[in-house]
Amino acid sequence: MTMHPAIIVGLGGAIGSIARWGIYELIPSNPATEIPWSTVSVNLLGAFLLGIIMAISKIYNINSDIILFIAMGILGGFTTMSTFGFETFSLIESNKTSSAIIYILLNLLAPIMAWFGWKTTYSLIA
Repeated sequence: MTMHPAIIVGLGGAIGSIARWGIYELIPSNPATEIPWSTVSVNLLGAFLLGIIMAISKIYNINSDIILFIAMGILGGFTTMSTFGFETFSLIESNKTSSAIIYILLNLLAPIMAWFGWKTTYSLIA
C-alpha cells in the first residue's frame, strides 16, 4: 500500500516539530544575549542535515518517499522561517536593531551550511 505524500510529509513534520521543541528546551532564551540562539541552531543544523540528506540521496539513489519524509517532513518541521521572521520583528520593535542584524546574518548562513553538509558528505562517501 502506498502512502499519500501529504501523510508522509505530515508524519515527518510532527517528528521535526517535536525535535525543534526539544532544542528550544535545551537552549532556552537568554534576554542578556538578545539573539534567539535556539532558532539559529535549528535553522543552521537543519540546513546542514538537508545538505547531507541530499548528497546521500544522490549517491545512493534513495527512494523519493524517504527523501520526502526526511527532507520536507522532518527537516521542514524542524527548521522555522516563521519564528525567524517573528523574532526578527520583535528585536526591531524592541529597538534592538544591531541584534536583529546579527540574527539575520546568522540565519543567512543556512544555505552555506546546506552546501557544506552536501560537499562534506559527498566527498566522504562518493
